[in-house]
Formats: sequence, structure tokens, C-alpha cells
Amino acid sequence: MSKIKATIRFLHAWRHPDQIAREVEGELRFHIEMRTAANIEGGMRPDEAQLAARQSFGDFHRFKTECCEISRSLSFDPMPLRMGLHIALAAFAGAGALWAVNVPHHNFVGLFRQLGAITILTCLFVFVRRARSRQRLAGDHINPE
Repeated sequence: MSKIKATIRFLHAWRHPDQIAREVEGELRFHIEMRTAANIEGGMRPDEAQLAARQSFGDFHRFKTECCEISRSLSFDPMPLRMGLHIALAAFAGAGALWAVNVPHHNFVGLFRQLGAITILTCLFVFVRRARSRQRLAGDHINPE
């Protein structure tokens, strides 16, 4: 699967967790039904076949949770994606600063609009960097080396 498709699936899984859980549950139930059918073909009674299929399958909720977590993770290293986001944000802030410097200021309203845009972009950049630093610090506390 390409990185673009994997990223789209990742975003979809985070935006629609209930739908992903239903799909995973349906898939797991299908496998239990198939195992039940195989047990019936092997000579078991239907109720015994279903019980044996459930027992051989293991903890249904644990498997469901693990499969949902896999759906919510990227299949590749997301660091280049994050770096690209930071670079794009920095380029956007730089373009805003160039715009503010090169556009003539005919009145105070125009000047305040430009300063406001620069302030918003700068705050956005700072918030993203702080959030990333907190995640990194939280990860260091969880897995001390």
C-alpha cells in the first residue's frame, strides 16, 4: 500500500472509530462463522461447533481492540510527514512575513490585519512545537532509557 493511501486510511480511522470498530467486528465474526462451519463439516453438532470455534479463536474483545489499534496506526515512519508539516507551516509563516513587509500600509487597519496574521501564524507554529515537545517528554517518561 502506498504512503498516501496509508495516510488516508489512518485519517479515516481516527475520524470514524465507530465505523472501523464495526468493520473489524464484522470481519472477526465472519472468521468465527467460517470456523464454526468447518467444525460442523467435521462432524460436530452446531452448538458444540460454535463453542469450539469461539474457544479456539480466543478473547474476541482483545482481538477486536488490537485490530482497531492497528487500523489507527501508520504502516510507515511518520517522522518525514511531521517534518513536512512543520516545514510547510514555517514556509507559510515566512510567506506571511514577506507579505506584511512588502505590502504598502495605507492605513492602520491594513497594518493591524497584517500584524494579526503574523501573530496567528507565529502562535500556531509555537503551539505545534510545544505539543510535539510535550509528546516527546511524555514518551521519555514512559520509556526511560
